[in-house]
Parts: sequence; structure tokens; C-alpha cells
Amino acid sequence: MRFLQLTKKFPYPPYDGESLLISNFNKILKKNIEVLDLLTFNTIKHYFDIKKYPQEENPYNNIDEVYLDNRINPVDAFVNLFSKIPYNISRFINNEFEIKLKGILKNNNYDYILMESVFLLPYVKTIKKYSNAKIILRSHNVEYEIWERIAKNSRNIPLKLYTLYLAKKLKKFELTHINNIDILVTLTERDLKKYTKNGYKGKSMIVPAGIISEIKPQKIDIKDNLEVSFLGSLDWMPNIEGLNWFIKNVWKEIIIDLPGSKLHIAGRNTPDTIKQMQNQNLVVHGEIPDSKIFLNSYPIMIVPLLSGGGMRLKIMEALALGRVIITTSLGTEGIDAKDEKDILIANTPKEFIDKIKFCYSNPEKLNKISDRK
Repeated sequence: MRFLQLTKKFPYPPYDGESLLISNFNKILKKNIEVLDLLTFNTIKHYFDIKKYPQEENPYNNIDEVYLDNRINPVDAFVNLFSKIPYNISRFINNEFEIKLKGILKNNNYDYILMESVFLLPYVKTIKKYSNAKIILRSHNVEYEIWERIAKNSRNIPLKLYTLYLAKKLKKFELTHINNIDILVTLTERDLKKYTKNGYKGKSMIVPAGIISEIKPQKIDIKDNLEVSFLGSLDWMPNIEGLNWFIKNVWKEIIIDLPGSKLHIAGRNTPDTIKQMQNQNLVVHGEIPDSKIFLNSYPIMIVPLLSGGGMRLKIMEALALGRVIITTSLGTEGIDAKDEKDILIANTPKEFIDKIKFCYSNPEKLNKISDRK
């Protein structure tokens, strides 16, 4: 079989959930097919020099890239109010990408076109015109739902209204255009049910995210001071929203009662507002070379997710490494994990504070959670 994969950013290095998801999937896919080619945007926010792609990590036969400056532009966002296409989607509509896609399809005979994300749905028409390949959409999240949740949590009235409007447009676009593909792949049963309930009638399958780890988990060891980690791309709104909420409502209370505690924050594109918070109780690592080594260095990982969707890859990675995770009910969507058996669930500041203090006071119980046997 011959596959052409389309991605909205270069899927390496695997420092964030999306890149990790694609990289791990490709390792399995490549073993079962003849050809895997890539056409990708190489964005200003996630730029990667393809010449530095390690050969041993590269699953592709051929790679084509299109540079894209997809930074949010307030003027474009305003003008988009009068367009039927959601602003989120319009940022990935690019003439050079379409021309390159046409050329690749004319010169190659593929069995499947694998689109990684709904943001690439505008290119379905081009694919159908120049190829007979089946189109697979792998939806990493129900995108419109993320924006509905962000709007719900926003206290800024103008931003709330704009985000609700954006979510409404995105929902209409997403649910209309997925019926133009051949096969829909979701990470969770919940996401698939969401699509079918809203009118998707085509073929579908659920392919959960896989985690490949070669690092031996460290034993949970709470010493004199508590050390907690946060890992996530800090240019993704649900991550920055949750982290700011946690620092403001939870961490400030924790360091009053446990003054030696440290929160270790890692993630690409860390904003200055977070960097400026660094002190003896809050350590900002920025972008790190290996997420597994980082997660394995601290016994507890917090995932204060207030909006978002799909399957939380960093939670899965931390579970595989035997870390104790404290997250919201939203963070466990799509993950078969039970509170106080596999994971610790907290939805309010008080619940987060109580669960963190529980970890500090009961290290022996943490190892039972960590073992997950």
C-alpha cells in the first residue's frame, strides 16, 4: 500500500501531543505499508530544519514542505467575521500547498491520503480531482468542542462572544466537511459518538494513541520537599489556560502550607508571562529535549485541563512511566482510568490542593497507584 500523509506542522521532534501521536503511529504504519510520503506545513511557530531529521527516526520515503506563517493576525481575524470559513481553518488555506499537492498527486499513485487533523479538510476537493485514493481523516480532537469549552470558561465578555461565534462556525464547517471523506479515524469512542450523533454517516474506526517508551520508570519517592511537573505546548490555548488557572488558584495555596514545594514547567513557546513567574517554588524549563526524561524526574504530574479534547498523550506517556497524575475529569476523557486507583481526579482548586497534600502525606499509597497492577 502507498500512503500520502498531510500534516499541518512538521511532525518532529515529538515534543507535543500532536507530534508524538503522529510519530508513534508512523513507526507502526511504516512496518505494514510499502510507501509513506509526507506533505507538511512547516510553520513559523513549530519550524523544524528537515536536514536535521535523524535518519533512524525518519519513516518517510519522500518529504515535501511548505513554509507557513500562521501566526494569529487581528486584522485577518476581524475580516474573517464576514467569511463562511472559520478563522482557525483559513490560517491553513495556502495556494503553494495546494499547488504542491496537485503536483504530488499527478506524479504518484496512492492508495490512501491520510489527513492528520480537520484543519486540512479544505484540500479534500483537490485530492478528489487529482487522485482516486481513499481519503482518511484522523481527527485528533473534536475541534469545535474545544472552542465551546474555552468560551464557556472565559470571563472576558468580548472574547467569550467571539470564541462562541468561532466555535459555531467551526462546528458547521467540521460536521459538514467530514462527510466528504471516505474513512474517519478517532482516538476515542467518545469522539466518534460525537461525530455520528451530529450526522457523520461514513466508514469509521477507533485507533487509540499508542505510547512507545524505552525508559524504565522510576520508583515514586517523596522526599522532604514535593516536586510536581507540568508538561505541554504553551502556545496551545487549553494548556496555557489550565496552567494559569492552576498557578493562581492552587499553587499559591500549596506553597503556603508546603513552602519547599517546586512546580517544574516545561513546554515549547513558553510565554513571557510564565517565565516572569519563576522563583524558588516555580521552575521554568522551557522546551526540553526529551519529555520522557523530564516526566521521569518528578513523581507527580499535574494536568489542569479545563478545555480540550481527544486523548491526552502526555497523560498516557506519564502513565506508561509510572508517574502519579492529578488531572480534571476532562483530562481523563478517552482514558480507561479510575480515580485513586490509576489516577487522581480533581476539578476544583480545593480538590487539587487536597490531592497534592494527599500525595505528600501518603508516599506509600502513591506507589500502589503508580504500579497500576
